[in-house]
Amino acid sequence: MKNRNDVSLAVSELVQEVLGNIPPHYPEDITYQVCLAIQGNPAWYARYKHLRETYGPSSVNPQIGRSTLQFTGLRNLGVRAKAKGTFIETYTKLG
Repeated sequence: MKNRNDVSLAVSELVQEVLGNIPPHYPEDITYQVCLAIQGNPAWYARYKHLRETYGPSSVNPQIGRSTLQFTGLRNLGVRAKAKGTFIETYTKLG
């Protein structure tokens, strides 16, 4: 049976790889930027789609946000923003 630790680890690995390709002076919309990068890279997007099929978007998408927060060392600013043109609808700004 698939559990929360499985999805957390798998998504965290993907986010860490993506962040390794983004300069470390992260903007407030870094979670959105991570999603754009995943969507724009066929290999990352294939991994993302597999994760969604395995665990469901309600598990995968929030974990992208949690992993981005953890790996960037930023804090949650408590401001939600609308995402355009990605597989997420909203994200929380980090700073």
